Amino acid sequence: MGPELPPFLSGGGEIASLIAAFDWGATALGPLDAWPDHVRHATALMLRARTPIVMLWHEPGVMIYNDAYGVFAGARHPRLLGSNVREGWPEVADFNDNVMRVGLAGGTLHYEDQELVLHRPGLPARAWLNLDYSPLLDDEGRPAGVMAIVVETTGKVMAERRVRGERERLSQLFEQAPSFMAVLAGPEHRFETVNPAYLRLIGGRDVVGRSVAEALPDAAAQGYVTLLDDVYATGRAYTAHAAQFIADTADGQSEEHFLDFVYQPIRDDSGAVTHIFVEGVDVTARVRAERRGAALAGLSERLRELGSPASIGFASAQMLGMMLTATRAGYCTVDHETETVRIERDWRRGGLDSLTGQRRFRDYGSFVDQLKREEVVEIVDVHADARTRDHRDRFDAMHVRSIVNVPVLEQGRLVALLFVHDETPRTWTADEVGLIRETAHRTRVAVERARHQALAQEREERLLRSDRRKDEFLATLAHELRNPLAPIRNAVHLLAAADREDRFTGIRELLERQVNHMVRLVDDLLEVSRISRGLITLRHEPVNLSGVVDAAVESSRPLIDREGHRLTLRFDGPAPWVQGDPVRLTQLLVNLLNNAARYTDAGGRIDVHIARDAGDAVLTVTDNGIGISAEQLPQLFELFSQLDRSHSRSQGGLGIGLSLSQTLARLHGGQLTATSDGPGRGSSFQLRLPEIAAAVAGVPAPVQEDAPLNARLLLVDDNRDAADTTAELLRLMGAEVAVAYDGPSALGAVRQLRPDAILLDIGMPDMDGHEVARRLRAMADDIGRPRLIALTGWGQEQDREKTREAGFDDHMVKPVDVDELKAALMAGRPSSRTTTKTTTATTTNRTE
Repeated sequence: MGPELPPFLSGGGEIASLIAAFDWGATALGPLDAWPDHVRHATALMLRARTPIVMLWHEPGVMIYNDAYGVFAGARHPRLLGSNVREGWPEVADFNDNVMRVGLAGGTLHYEDQELVLHRPGLPARAWLNLDYSPLLDDEGRPAGVMAIVVETTGKVMAERRVRGERERLSQLFEQAPSFMAVLAGPEHRFETVNPAYLRLIGGRDVVGRSVAEALPDAAAQGYVTLLDDVYATGRAYTAHAAQFIADTADGQSEEHFLDFVYQPIRDDSGAVTHIFVEGVDVTARVRAERRGAALAGLSERLRELGSPASIGFASAQMLGMMLTATRAGYCTVDHETETVRIERDWRRGGLDSLTGQRRFRDYGSFVDQLKREEVVEIVDVHADARTRDHRDRFDAMHVRSIVNVPVLEQGRLVALLFVHDETPRTWTADEVGLIRETAHRTRVAVERARHQALAQEREERLLRSDRRKDEFLATLAHELRNPLAPIRNAVHLLAAADREDRFTGIRELLERQVNHMVRLVDDLLEVSRISRGLITLRHEPVNLSGVVDAAVESSRPLIDREGHRLTLRFDGPAPWVQGDPVRLTQLLVNLLNNAARYTDAGGRIDVHIARDAGDAVLTVTDNGIGISAEQLPQLFELFSQLDRSHSRSQGGLGIGLSLSQTLARLHGGQLTATSDGPGRGSSFQLRLPEIAAAVAGVPAPVQEDAPLNARLLLVDDNRDAADTTAELLRLMGAEVAVAYDGPSALGAVRQLRPDAILLDIGMPDMDGHEVARRLRAMADDIGRPRLIALTGWGQEQDREKTREAGFDDHMVKPVDVDELKAALMAGRPSSRTTTKTTTATTTNRTE
């Protein structure tokens, strides 16, 4: 236990023991037991205080302090005890010198948040203090020292500065924010603060200190005060998107705004709503742009459905008038020379009179000169504008005070005009004028489209009559060509069957080539005719390009082999599938292969490459032939184009095949293009078609060429050469064949023969094939239902439809392909489906 404390130090905390043990005899106060009563009493009071207190005795300022002050002194405690204040706090010696002067003179000092630089620990640091100084009196009432109450406020000051800085930053943000902001106080929603963006929204009106209802009656009338009342009462925030606000302007007008905003309640510590924070953005430009875009899109959609210029112009005027809340709008044609305008139909609001008819520009002002220079004419008030004020009576008669005229020029000539009128003076915004401009452009395009469609329809109707005659001529020509071709082809096949190795082989091959060429020429001519008339009908079924390639190569083989070309087939992986018509896709590729063979010198190279790219099946036919010049490439796919290929051994063609191929590619949703590095450097044709999934079933099996045709057949054809040669070919295939040369004979023989299939020529005299077929179907109880196959030189879609209606199962165009006929007879399936055969000759390499 330490020494017993004097009574006045008893209960004085930890520092009381330090005071008792300190050698005070070395200080101006003298020994502890000699301290006068006023020092003892003051010390006893100080030690029991919880506030930091230090006493500075006598002129040197000898320091005695309590425990709380020891905490404030930090690392200086306890060495500060008994030291002179100037030495104890040297960094603030001057400050304390003043304190001692004032205090010992009987004065007091008070400092609030006094900033001092103190060494803590050993390093200068800014501190803020509340300081109260008062004199300590001796027993005779004379100042003997100074009592200092020291409370550090550094934390509070720093916090206040942070808050103040944050407020200043928020204030700057509030002022500079692009969004509008306001703070409303109390249940009356009085404006406490508003930022510049809010003032701009309300037209700069003085609102601070006033309620919303008082300062903004236009907002109150539109229900915004009611919304604020609900937020204040419920404490629930309110959010709006593209809310309409019509603000009153200083000139007595109104201005439409669209706003995204929030009303956010602000609560006090008890949770009660005291303020409402308003924040939002003006989205008028966005809303108007969206409305404009939607209106123009809807207008374009509507204009596509209209066929007359007058209805198109009215639709545009109606959209504009309603969008702009105008009183009249219209689209009219203009005569540039006479400066007259003709209005066929105008849109107008209410009971305004129509302006339909013809009028002279000069009767209404001088602005026509601007229109001829392709300048938009905007007039706020026709009474005040120098261009129109001399004609105000005419405008008054039409109830027009403000106008916008947008000219339409073609090749420097004023040809049309889109006008918008308002019956009151009006300043037209840039957005409004832009909408009128865009509408004028779209209207002109739609009017021209309608005019061209009308002209095209008129031309089509004129051509329709001549085209019908042309089609009849082409069909008749095809029929007449196919009839003699049939026996010629049959004779070629019979020659081949009779003696394949004799000296007539070359003649047979020549005949076969020329017949095939004539058949393709006739097919292409009719196809072009059908496409030009829109009569072509494509089948839509899964087609594997492998089968198309094989069929096309087989068809083109004679020409390729004759020229000694090397043909290479390359598949990058399994052959892709496409949706389309296998017959016409084969026809397309045959044309490309034949083109390559004709325009490649003997012994050339032809490469067929099948690949996939970006969801497409890509078939490329490349040759090392005579090439195509850059000047000729753009004409390559033109119908009947005759390109200069005089340096080739080929005599060219009629310019049908490539044009037809490109059209067939487009009808399949694909594209056919050609490239060449120039004359002598070969050509490349690329066909792109949309690929479909490979999981396709029902592909017909290949036909075995050597399988016998075990069937009993009746062949009916008034062309004896065609009938006899076809019958002989069918007998060579293993069939039992009876022949009739007219319809009645066929009907008489059918009961006795009871054939498996009947091949009927359509174009027989007296009783044609259609009538024979109908009668055969009526005899079903007696003869059953043999397969009926139409043999005809007529191959258009309407011809096929007639055969189906008559009861035929198949429609085959003369000269009939023997393999196709055999496949139909053996498989009992419609002949219009393609039989794919894979053939590989010594000149062909096929890689997959």
